[in-house]
Amino acid sequence: MEIVVSANGPYVVSGAVPLARQTILADANGDSIGWRQGEEFETAESYALCRCGHSANKPFCDGSHKVVGFDGTKAARRAPYLAESTE
Repeated sequence: MEIVVSANGPYVVSGAVPLARQTILADANGDSIGWRQGEEFETAESYALCRCGHSANKPFCDGSHKVVGFDGTKAARRAPYLAESTE
């Protein structure tokens, strides 16, 4: 099984990896306590997952990243979240 992040494109998944929607379960206080498996997607030996957020066929890629000019090189900031919110 392998997942490759393509340059400015989708995640390319190979090796017959199963795919299902997951929902975080919370207790009465709103704290995460587990996962609930939801819809299972039919997949092939390899498939592409949307990374740009514009696909009309989510979670799968439909090539929209090419139309919207998706820039997949942006990286997440490493600063702690609380430190950012006090700036």
